[in-house]
Order: sequence, then C-alpha cells, then structure tokens
Amino acid sequence: MAEAASLMEKYTVADGSDLSKVAETHQQILAFKPDWESYEATKGCAHVMKLIEADAPAIKNKALILSHIAILGASMTAMSMQDDKPVQWLLTLFYDLLREDATAYSIFEEGAKGQITIYKPLMALLGRQGVDSYSADKATWLLSAVMSHLPRCFSQADVTGLMALLLGSDSPCTELGVLEAITNLLKSDVFRGAVWALPGVMDRIFSIDSKSAPSPYLYKCVFAIWMLSFDSEATKTLQERQVIKKVRDILAHSRVEKVIRLCLTVLKNFLGNKGLCEDIVTEGILEAVQQLEFEKWRDAELYDDIRDMATLISSEVSEMSSFARYERELQTGTLQWGFMHSSKFWAENALKFESNDFRALKLLAGLIMSPLTDATTVAIACHDLGEFVTLHPFGKKKVAQLQVKERVMELMGSTDTYYREVRREALLCCQKIMLNKWQDMEK
Repeated sequence: MAEAASLMEKYTVADGSDLSKVAETHQQILAFKPDWESYEATKGCAHVMKLIEADAPAIKNKALILSHIAILGASMTAMSMQDDKPVQWLLTLFYDLLREDATAYSIFEEGAKGQITIYKPLMALLGRQGVDSYSADKATWLLSAVMSHLPRCFSQADVTGLMALLLGSDSPCTELGVLEAITNLLKSDVFRGAVWALPGVMDRIFSIDSKSAPSPYLYKCVFAIWMLSFDSEATKTLQERQVIKKVRDILAHSRVEKVIRLCLTVLKNFLGNKGLCEDIVTEGILEAVQQLEFEKWRDAELYDDIRDMATLISSEVSEMSSFARYERELQTGTLQWGFMHSSKFWAENALKFESNDFRALKLLAGLIMSPLTDATTVAIACHDLGEFVTLHPFGKKKVAQLQVKERVMELMGSTDTYYREVRREALLCCQKIMLNKWQDMEK
C-alpha cells in the first residue's frame, strides 16, 4: 500500500488531480517480467539483467548497471525489438531511475566511454512505424534528459535531429511529451541557444492555452519561459511574443501552487530587463500578483513569495513613474517607446514639468529642433510635446514661448522615408496644439 501511495503521489498533478490512468499504466508495465534469455538482444547478459528489479531502490540498480555496463548496451540493442512490453519496461526503469537519483546519469557517461550510444537506438525507436505514444514519450524524455546532463556526449546535429523529429507533423509523441523534451534541452547552457532558435519551438511553448490547458502543460510552458529568461537573445524574442501577457493570463486563471510559484520566479528574472520590466508595469502584473494574496494556498510560504513579488513590482512602478528618470532619458538625447511615454505616466507627471524652470520641456523642444536627433527620438518627442500641451494647464502658452510649433509643422511635411512615424506623431501633436487654440477662442 505504501508503494502504491508513493507511486500515485509521483503521478499526481500539482493541483491535486489524480492521473490514475498514467499510474495504472506505469504499474502494469513494471509488473511485466521480461524473459531476457528469450530475447536475442539480451541473451548474452540475461544472467545479469535478471538481477535488475523494477521495485528495487534506485541506488541498487545504479550500482548494478555501473558494475555491468554491458546491461546498458543490451538495453539499447533491445530498443529495436518488435515486442513493446520489454521495451516499455526498460524505458520506464531508466525513467524512474533518473528521476529518483540524479547521480544515475553516470551510467550513460560510463557507457559513452565504452562507445555505447543511446542516440541511434532511441532515434530509431522514435522513427519506427507504429511506435506507441507511451514508448515514444519515455524514449524522448530519456534521450533529451541525458543530452541535457551530458552535453559533451552529443553534438548540435544530434539535438537538431531530435527536435526535427519531435516538431514534425508525424511526431510519435504526445504534446506533453514534446514539451518535456523541450524543457529538458533548455536546461542545458550548451544547447539552449540552438534549441529555442529552431522554427516551431517558440510556437509550441506559446500555443499552450493559459486558460484551459491542464496544469502539467502550464507548468512546462512556464518552465520553458524560465529557462529562456537566462538567455539575453531569447528574452528579445520573448518580449516580441508578449510573454508578460502570457504570464499574466496564467496568473489570472491557474490556481496550482507549483505553477504560480514558478511564474513569480520568472517575473523576478524579468525585472532585470528594461523592456520586459516596462511590460510588467503596463500589463498590470502588479494587480494580478496582489490578487493572489486573497486566494487560499496550502503552502503558507507562498503568501510571502507573493508579497515579496508585489513589493518588487511596486518599487519598479515607482521608479518607472518617477519624473527624475524621465529627465535622465531626455539628457541622453535618445528616447525609446515605453511606460514613460504612456498616457498614464503623463497624467501623473505633467505638472512636474514646472520644476527647474521647465527644464525638461526645454530639453524636449531641443530634441525636436535638432537636425541630428534620430527619427524614433523625434517621433517620441513630438508625442510627448502633444501630451504636455493637452495635460498641462499652460501647455500651449509654454510651447509657444519655445517657438517649436513651426518645427513640428515642418516635420509633418517631411518626405524622408525614415520619417513615417515622425510625420504621424507630428500631425497628432499639431492637432492637440490647434485643439487647445480653438478651445481658447471659444472661451
């Protein structure tokens, strides 16, 4: 009974739902007793393979295989057998062994020294016509896990070959099996860059429905994002894919502690990235995190994690909303679209332009007037000038004193191909100036 309970716990999703079918399949497979002497692939070392017991402690099986490394070779040869049962038994044995004892990867390292390969036999199994999804998922997990832990034993071509098979239309694996392989490979610093850049990988990760996907899928999705958050190039693609919106949706709909905790970890990593940090602020992540504090969690420590994250994000919101930060950006002479150029920022900071004799406004006008200012900066400066005119009670008068309206009107008619965005923002700015003028006339 204790063993059965342990097994059920192992195959229980983090939200407490019972994967009884998976556990039952697992039990049935390991209940099978392979007759190693009857198989050509294992006949030579059948006397040793008989000593391997599915329910034996992982440390015992590891020691046995390490002392008789030929068992690994025979097991890989057995992958070509047409009988599914012994193949499933071996794959499940190695799956359990590695999950229960991470030091068991030394088996495959020793095997590699003896020229025992697992790549070819497992790839052949995955490419076999009619291979069952259980065997395919376990073989994929085993191969990707060993690749991740022992990258020196594999080449980039090996990884690309596996991913091409998994992402193809005729992949024998389940969707969860593919996700597990992707997350396994993303754990490796050696292969992470090559894996995420492959066509289709990001699509698989972001195709998981934040609202309705089962918790194991959500967990793998967030885990993959977490691994990618350590790669500076990958984070650029993540931002393009609106990753913060993805995380926000998961926070809003999932109530699985394991998933929520990982989301908080991901957000903590993202706070160090300027672009993603701005997305965290603009996408309303703070409100989503604060809402979690009112949920009922079994783990009391999760409440502390939620409060800590809310505090960190609040600090970033305060920093990003600070007028001093806006002035620092103006002083660099280069502006970038972000929170400081949003309506929310301007609504909170328009009156602060009065400080230091409207110094920030003068810097803004200077960027518009200068012929050396890049197109993006000019466009943003026109946008900000329009916001100032609209939201400051003396906006129109101050802009008139700086004599910048003529330059804005000139930018409206620019024929430079790089000034398309500039023309649009200059037009909007002029409209706001004229609107204020008409309002003054009505008064």
